Amino acid sequence: MLEPKQGLVQPERGPVPLGVWLIAALFLVLHLLPRPGYGFHRDELLYLAMADHLELLRMQFPPLIAVLGRLAKALPLDTLAAIHLLAGLAGTAVLGLGVAITRRMGGGREAQILAALALAVGPFALRTGALFQPVVFEVLWWSLAALAFVALLDEGDRRWWIVFGVAAGLGGLTKFSAAIFGVAMALGVMASPLRRDLRSRWPWIAVLVGGLVALPSILGQLHWDWPFLAQQQVLRETQLDRVTPGAFLTGQLFLTGAGAPLLLAGAIGLFASRSLRRFRALGTAALAALLFLLLLRGKEYYFGPMHPALLAAGSVMAGSWLASRRRAWWGALTWAVAGGALLLPMGIPLLSPPTMARYSEALGQTRAVTTNRGTVLPLPQDYADMLGWREQAAEVARVYHALPESERGGAVILGGNYGRAGALALYHRDFDLPYPVSRHGDFWAWGPGNEEPSVLIIVGGSVEELSPLFEDVVEGGRVSNPLGVEEEQDVGIHLCRSPREPLLELWQRLGPVWG
Repeated sequence: MLEPKQGLVQPERGPVPLGVWLIAALFLVLHLLPRPGYGFHRDELLYLAMADHLELLRMQFPPLIAVLGRLAKALPLDTLAAIHLLAGLAGTAVLGLGVAITRRMGGGREAQILAALALAVGPFALRTGALFQPVVFEVLWWSLAALAFVALLDEGDRRWWIVFGVAAGLGGLTKFSAAIFGVAMALGVMASPLRRDLRSRWPWIAVLVGGLVALPSILGQLHWDWPFLAQQQVLRETQLDRVTPGAFLTGQLFLTGAGAPLLLAGAIGLFASRSLRRFRALGTAALAALLFLLLLRGKEYYFGPMHPALLAAGSVMAGSWLASRRRAWWGALTWAVAGGALLLPMGIPLLSPPTMARYSEALGQTRAVTTNRGTVLPLPQDYADMLGWREQAAEVARVYHALPESERGGAVILGGNYGRAGALALYHRDFDLPYPVSRHGDFWAWGPGNEEPSVLIIVGGSVEELSPLFEDVVEGGRVSNPLGVEEEQDVGIHLCRSPREPLLELWQRLGPVWG
């Protein structure tokens, strides 16, 4: 068996430049600043509700986000501040790993500063660090996997295989797209001298470790008969069919913003540059992932986990060229800072909703305010999804507490989607409400609550839609949210009595709603 030529720690490369530390600190601080007028994102509400029902081996989705949600609730902070802290720290760690990849590829001071800037100013990096969603953690794990991959290609200690296995396993514990990136990395291994390592125990130990770490995600799918597949089918029918190859490819440039030239340089340089030749397998892995996602018609941001490695490669190429050209160097820094400042409000919601709507209109970026379903809003969809949830819960509470005391004790509150149900789950103690139920996503698996409620309060729908299911349906209230997403701009709250069939039977017959 071949012995490693180097230890796990590389020879001295010099200290990390001060500029990198300053960029990372500013990146984190920006993500911890107050966000005037914004609250929880609808997805964050779902993940916090998943934390309420954490069963590590029986979740319908990869459970790491629910584990982190439980951690956020345990921190001695306001829950909103806690999830912003976790997401901001993960985004900052991605920046650090991108710089580490740059150093491993031989990038000097200029390259490291460029990589840090590129990873700090892009709308994708800014937005993922601003949201408590699986995406930022997925990018974190695959950035760690890319670092291990580069270290192995750089003749590193074979113990880096274990790091790779742990990172890939955490990716599988976070999102099922780990299968795409895992296969892409495997193709990169087969296209490189690393395939010789397959004769050793190290890659197979990595596969075993990764599989064990990701096992809870698979066990949950087996328990619930693969709900991921049903969700993906709905996603293809409602959102992915509109994603064109052209939009997907140009979207990578929009997501990286001022760092787009470095992304292109890295993608080309991994195949064309002599200085990056030994890392070509990383380019093969990135190309394979890109092709898989194009074939599957994935959303633009699905390729985001490959951005840090490509930006690192591009920074190595640009850094070596700019090191002796000071005017060009200062021009590149000005470009990155100016571009980042221009798009900063599109990445982190630091402007109040009305001001942000005016800024979006002035910027003229229609793409940035187009929803997954193709409609155009005054705000980016993620921002619109951060509005109105507490107000909606307050109106539900008004309707609930207006009920006769004889009905309140047996009432069940049902959220028409996971955002509404998640908001009621988060605020139910604040407003003295029963914990909600919903048919949407994971909520369906948690059941209908009281099987014979005195009254069912349904948030959403209409009298016409609900009358076939209940003999007595009246509207008890409405809530308006003009800057929210379309489905939340005008929501009715309905009092439903006398179901036409037993609620438990109705629950099982209708089944879960995905998408």
